[in-house]
Amino acid sequence: MGITFGTMVQDSDVHTCADYGSYIHVHNKTNVDIGLDDSGIEEGEWAPGCPPNTIEAGREGIIHLKDKWGLAGSKGFTAYQLYPPKGNKPVTVLLEFADPYSPSDDNYLHAKSSKPSQVSVNVLSYQSKGHPFTAHVEIYLAGDEEHSDDMEAQFKIGFDTVGGLLHWQPVHEEIAIAAFIRSNLHFPRGVTYNNLDAKQWEYVRGLVWPDDPSCLLFKNTPDNNHKFDLGDDFLGEFKGGNKSSMTRRSHFGDLQLLHGMASDVGEDPNKTKKNILTWLEVMYKLAVGTEINERDLLCEKLPGSFSASTSGNQTLRDLLLGRTREYRKVDISRRALGVCLHMIQDSYAVGHTLRRLKNVNDLQGRDKDGFIHFKSGTHAQLGPLITFHTYTGQGDRHDHYDDSDDERKPRDVETFNKIIGARDAIDKCTTLINFFAAKTKWNDGVSDFLDNDVYKLDEKVTSSNAQVDERFGLPETSGVMATTAAEEDEEYRVGMERKMLLLEGGLAYAQPQAASGGMLDKLRVRMVGTLKYCLAIALFVIIFLFFNLLPHF
Repeated sequence: MGITFGTMVQDSDVHTCADYGSYIHVHNKTNVDIGLDDSGIEEGEWAPGCPPNTIEAGREGIIHLKDKWGLAGSKGFTAYQLYPPKGNKPVTVLLEFADPYSPSDDNYLHAKSSKPSQVSVNVLSYQSKGHPFTAHVEIYLAGDEEHSDDMEAQFKIGFDTVGGLLHWQPVHEEIAIAAFIRSNLHFPRGVTYNNLDAKQWEYVRGLVWPDDPSCLLFKNTPDNNHKFDLGDDFLGEFKGGNKSSMTRRSHFGDLQLLHGMASDVGEDPNKTKKNILTWLEVMYKLAVGTEINERDLLCEKLPGSFSASTSGNQTLRDLLLGRTREYRKVDISRRALGVCLHMIQDSYAVGHTLRRLKNVNDLQGRDKDGFIHFKSGTHAQLGPLITFHTYTGQGDRHDHYDDSDDERKPRDVETFNKIIGARDAIDKCTTLINFFAAKTKWNDGVSDFLDNDVYKLDEKVTSSNAQVDERFGLPETSGVMATTAAEEDEEYRVGMERKMLLLEGGLAYAQPQAASGGMLDKLRVRMVGTLKYCLAIALFVIIFLFFNLLPHF
């Protein structure tokens, strides 16, 4: 990881801000409300509205304990009570949690039920290191646990079923189609996900690839590139595959970069960005057919991700085809572009990254479940990257932002408004498609577009975390940043130069004059300036003589 090619962005000294707060997501999986009985703080302070006094049945509540300025971190507890349907006495669920400042101490979340036979609690996996601390706990009525890996897959990759096991939600595909319609490749305006032809599906196969890098969701046939398989192989790999498998690496490991995400909590944002741009450079050059071709070895072009001792002796073509190598009309160029489009889209998705919200006045607020909504007729306008997220430790809130119940029509971008980040993703994908259509070389504008526009880091960029939407739209993550010190210095310098020129012409305190351009006017201006200068000197001499000669009289 961290290997770059050509003009890859270098490590910068962007400041990383640390947040030692605790964000505890409480998932009430019961059919009764739970109420706050007690709470306490050892370090930090409660965020407004926290801890929530009631978490309704089937809902989620977020306990946010903020850290204070200093070297303390956050540490506290909450006790919630609920009445089981068949019980007449309350059951208490105690939650103890901390994000300590000391690097030698681990984050923790401890959960305990006073009556495990009636109410059970389940703490999901979380990162013991890294800041802020985000964790999830589920509360069930005993005997009603439903730890479904299928549901986990649903929010991880954005599908529900394929061939009876998962259902495809083609959000990525529809965003890409909207971009193609607006691009210089001119997809017909009537194109939808359901009427894509085989050639257009070659772009889509690349678009799906980051979610299914081993191509386990598709049948391996010579004459069809878009026939889905049952999906059992994918689920088996996703749930229990080897950690070194491409499926596991892309969703939970070092290749989360394919989704615009960090590989782990606490990762330097400059490293994450560099890794992403490394892959984008390889895939884009492969797409336009310059400097890189499909026969190149992985260990040579992506040495940070593949070595000769593993799968590095495979080619870029092998990588993109996975197990579906029988199709006879493969277009590696189109598939490589599809990978790039997926990476760009995910970088604007809530749950994948936190970006600065530019149009905070269009933010309507959060609904009763805490999900973000924008005013009717508006959509999120996102700016520089503040935080790269990571899958490990996230809860099911991630899934909510990957879809919308409203019908989407690629010919009408307004139908994407409710998916936060979709409109920006369409715009950026359109730009990249236009670069591709013109066969623009990487160093002739593509690198700069991705480095300084799509993946530009915010001035208040932080290391990665496992949050989803906790900081979205807050004052510190919204609005347009003030001009940088360098910009302010430049404005000051230009202003001083202008003032000195005016002083030389004797115009520092004169009212603005209409431009005349005549030689006589210029001479008049210079004479007036000289006269004012002489009068000022004469006045100074008179005052000096007056105060020095006065004692002699």
